[in-house]
Order: sequence, then C-alpha cells, then structure tokens
Amino acid sequence: MSLKIASFLLVALATLAQGVGFRAAAFNIGAHLVIPPGGGATHFDYGIGAPGQPDYDTVRDILDRIDPDVVSLEEIHGADYNAGYLTTLATSLGYPYVFYAPATNTFDTSLHVAFLSRFPFLSQTLITSPAGAKEMNRLIPVVKVDVPGTTRDPVLIGAHLKSGSDASDMFQRTVEMRRLTNYLTDQGLAANDNFLIMGDFNLSDSDRIFTTAPSSGLPGSFVLGPDIVFPINYFITPTSYFSNPAVTRIIPRQTDNSIVTFPSSGSTIDLFLTSPLVGARPLHTEIYNSALDTSNAVGLPKSGSPLATGTSAAASDHLAIFGDFELDPAVPYTFTAPGQTVSETFTGFTGTYDPYPWTITGGTWQGTDPGTSTLLGFRAYGSPSDPSLGFLPGTAGGSVTATFVNQSTTTLTALQISYTAEQWRSSNAGTADTLSAELIVGGVPKPLPALTYQASTSLPDGAITGGTSTPKNMIVSGLAVAPGATFQLRFTSTPGAGGGALPADVFINEFSYIGSGEFVEVVVGPGFTGDLSDIVVMFYNGNGGATYTGSQSLTSFTAGAVTPSKHRIYSKLISGIQNGDPDGFALVVGGTVTRFISYGGSFTATAGLANGMVSTDILVKQLSTDTAGQASLGLTGPIGASSNFAWTKFTGIPHSPGQPNSGQILTAPKQPQGIAIDNLAVTFLSGYDADGDGSPDADELVFGTDPQDPASHFVVTYANPSPGTVRLSFPTLSGRNYTVESSVSLSGWSVVGTYAGSGSPKLADFPVSPSEPARFYRVRVTWP
Repeated sequence: MSLKIASFLLVALATLAQGVGFRAAAFNIGAHLVIPPGGGATHFDYGIGAPGQPDYDTVRDILDRIDPDVVSLEEIHGADYNAGYLTTLATSLGYPYVFYAPATNTFDTSLHVAFLSRFPFLSQTLITSPAGAKEMNRLIPVVKVDVPGTTRDPVLIGAHLKSGSDASDMFQRTVEMRRLTNYLTDQGLAANDNFLIMGDFNLSDSDRIFTTAPSSGLPGSFVLGPDIVFPINYFITPTSYFSNPAVTRIIPRQTDNSIVTFPSSGSTIDLFLTSPLVGARPLHTEIYNSALDTSNAVGLPKSGSPLATGTSAAASDHLAIFGDFELDPAVPYTFTAPGQTVSETFTGFTGTYDPYPWTITGGTWQGTDPGTSTLLGFRAYGSPSDPSLGFLPGTAGGSVTATFVNQSTTTLTALQISYTAEQWRSSNAGTADTLSAELIVGGVPKPLPALTYQASTSLPDGAITGGTSTPKNMIVSGLAVAPGATFQLRFTSTPGAGGGALPADVFINEFSYIGSGEFVEVVVGPGFTGDLSDIVVMFYNGNGGATYTGSQSLTSFTAGAVTPSKHRIYSKLISGIQNGDPDGFALVVGGTVTRFISYGGSFTATAGLANGMVSTDILVKQLSTDTAGQASLGLTGPIGASSNFAWTKFTGIPHSPGQPNSGQILTAPKQPQGIAIDNLAVTFLSGYDADGDGSPDADELVFGTDPQDPASHFVVTYANPSPGTVRLSFPTLSGRNYTVESSVSLSGWSVVGTYAGSGSPKLADFPVSPSEPARFYRVRVTWP
C-alpha cells in the first residue's frame, strides 16, 4: 500500500499595495488679487499678503484643502516674510518647520522660495552659484525631511527658474538648470535614492544651443561661473538636462485630464521631477483647480469640503500641483496560508501610473476616462469612485502584469481566477480587440484560454454609459510554485485586424473658378484634432501675390457630408476666384503651408505665408466653354487616402460641394474598442483534483504523476523473490525522498527503509516471518 503526502497552498491576494509615503505640493502663489483695506481699486500683486486679505485667505484655503505634508511655495515676497505673514500662514496650517531661501547674491531680491513642513528637516541648504559668479535669479532651497516610519527620508528641491522668453531669459534658465543638475551629482544622489524636484521651471519657447552668452538682456552684474563651458543647451523638455542621475517626469492632471498649470497661457510650467526609483513606485498626483472641485469623490483625497469655484483664480495665476509619493518599496501580492479568496477592485486607481504590483508594457497612462477619450493607451475606465484597469490599444496593443510571491510553506498547484471583462468605448465596425490572460511560472507562459474576452464591434460609436460587463472564470491546475518563488499574471490587449491611426490630413478636394457657383471644398481627416480656425485657404494669382479674396478660414465654410470613414467635408461659395493662367491656393494648417497648388501652370509666391514657395501644378484646368455648374476640378480615386488620389476634371458631371467626388472613396483604418479588467479574484483550491482520480493535484505533484491524466498513478508492487522475503517496487524521481514503513495492524507504523530518488524504479527487499498473520507496507514520499 502507499500513503501519499499531499502538498497544498492558499493564495492570499492583497489589495493595491502601499508603502511608507507622504504628500508633497508645489504652489507658485504668483499674481493674486489685492483689495486695498482702505478702499480703492483692486489689483494683482505678488506674495501672500496679510491675513484677512483674499490673497492670503485663498492660498491658505487651497493648502488646507489639498493638505500636503510638505509644500514648496514660490514667489513669497520678502515683505511677507519680514512682516511674519509666512510664519503666520505656516502656524495656522500646522507646519512647524519653515525654510526660507534668502536673496543673497541673486538678481531678484523680492521674491523667494520657501518650504513648509509638518516633519522636521534633517538638513537644509541652498543651491547657489560658485564663488565669484552671479548667475541665478533666485536661490533654490533643498531640504531633507524626516518622514515617520521610514529610514529612506526624501530630499526635496524647490525651484523657481528665471521667467521670460528673451534669449537672455532662456540662457539664465539654462545656467540655473546646470546648477541644479550639478548639485545632484555633487551630492552623490543616484537613481535609487528618494528625491523630488518641484516648482515653477518656466520652460517655454523652443530648444536652442548657446555658443556664447547673449550680448544683450543679461543683468549688468551678471558673472558666469568658470565651470560653464560652451556650447550649452537649452531644452524645453526638463528631463533632457539630467543624465547622472536621470530623473522621471511626473505629469499631474486636473480632474478633467488637462495638464495646464498656468491657465492664462494654457501652458504647463509647474513640474514634478523624481528619482527613477520614486517614479516607478505607486504614486498619484493632481493639479488642483477649484473650478473643478465639486466632490470629495473626485480626484485625490482632500481635507474638508470643496472650495468655492473662484478660489484658485483669486489665489494665484498658477494652479497648485500635489501628489502622494511612496518612499519604501511596496510588496507584491503575497500568498501566506490556504483557505482564502481575496479580490482586487482597483479602488483608488487613477489611471496615471502603474498600480503596484502591476506593470505595463506597450503604452502610456491617460488618466480616468468614462469612455469619452480617443487617446490611445492605458487608463482607469469608469468613475473615480469605481475604476477599472483599461486599455484603448490602437495598433500596438499592450499588457499589464501583476507579480505574486508564495510565502507559504507549501507548493502552489492550483488556482481559480475570475474577473469581469468590461467594454467602455465602442467603435462600430471597428477592430475586434481581445483581452487574453496567461500565468508565467518559472519564466514559462501558461495560456488561460477561458479568460479570453473579445470586445463587441456592433455597439454604437462612443462612450458606453456604465460599461458592459462579462464575467470570466477559470480553474488553473498543474502548477508547481515552490515556497519563496514568484510568478506573474498577465493580461494582454491584442488589436483586431485592420486597425491603424486615423488619418489627420487636411486637403483641398474640389473647386471651380469658372462661371457662377465658384467654390472651394476642403476635406478634414478624422484624426485632425485642431480647431477649424487653424485651417485657412489663401488665394493666389499667377503674379505670385495674394488675391483680393485674401484668406478664408474654414470656420466660414459650410459643413457638408461626414463620410463613413469619418472624414468631414466643408465647402464655400466664393465669387471672384482668379481664373487666369496660372493661379492657385495655399492651404495653411496651424500656421504652416501644407499644400500650395495651382492650375494653368506653376508660379512662385511673392507674398503671404507661401512667400518663396513654388506651386505644384495640378495639370488640369477649366475653360470658358465649360458648362456652368459642371466640370469642376477635384481629386478622385478608389485607394482611400489623399496621397493616392489624382486631380481630374469632372467633365459632364455636376459640381458636388460638400460631398465626396465622383469615383472617390475615402477610407480610414478601423478604430479600437475601450476594454478593461475589474473585480479580479484569485482562489487557491485546496485539495483540487483536476483529473478526478481521487488524488489531489498537490499529491500527484509530489509523487510525479500527471494531475491531468486519471490513468496516471503512483503504484507500489510487490513480489516474493525467495521464501521469507518480500520485494517492493516503486518509481522514483530525483529530488524526492522515499520512506518505506510497515505495520502488522495498520495502527502503528515503523520505518524499515529510506531511499533517495534517482529517476529509476526502486527495488527494496524486506524479511517476513511466516508466523505473522499479515504485514502491511506503505511508501511515504516527501519533496524537500
């Protein structure tokens, strides 16, 4: 007889893991509203002002609402500090620790950067110019904060770089960024340290290279440090300045997904930059805008009640940025004991960063989305209070992978995995996108076909209110995850056939310049995301100058057909279009001439945005003898894209402004479906028997039999090779230990032999006494 020793394991799944963290904020309090206490006109000024003034009170209310542990405040006026207003603000909000950057050897003696903190400063210093140099507009404060519960206390840097768009301003910003990056290197801060750089970087305009200092615009007392060696680069991408160590840019968003921090210009100049280690951990950020602050269920958790709509606008011309950052590594999903089922509902997930312990490949995060956005990538589909982990895959697809660790004392052999597949956005007749799942054990993928989901392609276009839900469930057996080992669960979004980016081209499609009914028609591709005002048709005559018809914005055109491919067609009747030889049109999109065509020959423009450009002759033209209302010039072809069309004269065919041309087929690639996973549950099936042979999978794993084959058993045979001897025979595996035990009553067992497995059958002989009425044998198999 044999006694099988079963191995079994419970998979315990944690919720989204959290480490030790803190909340940081940066707020350029900037220009704010001042109401003179004795009367007079209200005006904007800098600094926080006195308690009781709208500027002071609104800044205080915003900081109280977003509730950071540490905040970098930019544009603190020296008068505010000297009058004690900054200290009063800190005390009222519960910040006992204040570090204020002085104006020593700087050009701006009025405005300063300060840190307010709930936690003590372990150190505080300033980033300055080297001895003998005077280069910085404002000094940059640096603090190391003693965050409770961790020994990996963060270094925080609060920056406010030189503003302005002159070459001298960009040069000063370049030097200030050089000082900041040099500080990181000099202090030995590395990619695996906890540091966070935040503030108003004023990075704008365009990249450029300085081979010398600008000849004008710099302060008269400007002195460049001797360590600055030309050429030096000015970048508008902040991460481009950093190499040793590199940094990760974190992009906060308003709750409507806007990334604007400086509303008056629609720009993003207030930034979070982190060490790569901090950037790879769970984190959540937001740009606070009181105009969108309508509920405590929206955005990051906040203190108190939503503020009045106009609070942000009254406090500053900047919006505050804030975020929750992890300082210690969080742990994977951990399995410790049998008998549990734990689910993951992605509560608190904002769709902006990897929800630990998940990682993504093949896309970028796009925030929270109810299904209305067309941006490709990953997101939190649904509402902030009930999110799911979603994909809008495009042509590349993508995957999300969670890591698990078996910290039990037994071997994992079987799981039950269930989840809800959801669809939040539909493209009718779009790509038949799928979600598939696999376990990765020991680096080997194991497909889970019963968990595959295919999105619908027959629903109406656009967002699906509330999403659709399809439950998926599967038992996975035949696993062998040893104690201490890890494995992964991966979901992959695979695009269906025929997908691709929507064409964004804009082109002149048809026109007529002879007789009555002169018109121009423009087609706008479905991928064009600009405004109609960005599209302008300029009319040229053959002498190279613009005609008296001047320029016509597409906002003045009449909307015509929207084709099945979602191309939009606009047309306008325009009398007086030039009809000489040659004449033409320039099509301007976003301030750039994208097409310059002519009829009756080619010419060089001498005015307007096309100045200096040579037109492309379309090689067809109208004649005065053509029938009125017919014989327009237009693009045609069956291949679907403007680059495949050819100009032709539609002789004998009526004009078709606002409609596709005769013989013209406009096509676009199929578009993806918005799909998601939610309500994930993983259960360890203790004692699960996949093949129904009476032996649990865990037992069969120990004995080396096939848990998927009911005919596969561990069998012990016996024989009597000679009188007084019994011979047992049983299979063995390397790495297993085999103990033979005997008994005469089935109640008391004694060990009669121990053997190490070799991979070959074991023959073991034992003496037997003829006087015994019976003797029983069993083999105990263990797997260290």
